[in-house]
Amino acid sequence: MSTPMTAPKPAAAASLTMVVTAMMAAIPMITVVMWFVLAGDGIGDFPGGWAPILVVALAVGAYSFCELAGFRAPAVPPGGQPAEVEKQSWQRFTSSTFVRFALSEAVFLVSITIAFVVDSYWIVLVGAVLALPLVAWEAWPGRRNQQRFAAALEAAGHPSYLLGRPQDY
Repeated sequence: MSTPMTAPKPAAAASLTMVVTAMMAAIPMITVVMWFVLAGDGIGDFPGGWAPILVVALAVGAYSFCELAGFRAPAVPPGGQPAEVEKQSWQRFTSSTFVRFALSEAVFLVSITIAFVVDSYWIVLVGAVLALPLVAWEAWPGRRNQQRFAAALEAAGHPSYLLGRPQDY
C-alpha cells in the first residue's frame, strides 16, 4: 500500500516537472551568454538610479500577481468520471503553471532589455537572482502549488483529483 508521499506521480506531473526544469535552466544559461555580450571590460560598477529599482519592482509585481491571481480557477463542476476530472484538473493546472512561469521569467527578460539600455551586466545578474527563486516558488509543480490550485478547483466541494485519487494512496 502506498502513502501520499510514495504514491506514483501522474504522467502529467512528471512531464510538467521536466518541462519547468528545462525552462528554468535557460535562465542561468542566458545569464552566462549575456556575460560575453555585456561584460567585455569586466563586471563594472553597480548602476545606481532607476534600473535596479525597476527590476526589483517588476519582481515584486510578478510575485504579487502570481500569489493573488495565479492560483485562481473556476471550481470543478459536479459529476464526471474521476479519471476525466483528474485529466481536466491537470490541464488547467498546467496552463496556470505556464502563465505563472511566464510572469516570473518576464522579470529576467525585461532585465536583459534594461541591461542593454544602461549598458550594465549587473542588471542581468539582478534579474537572474530575482527570477530564479521566483520561478521556483511560483511555477514549480510541487505539492504547495498543487494544493493551492486544488483548493481553487475544489471550492464548490467537488473533488478535482489533482492531488491524486483515493486508490493511489
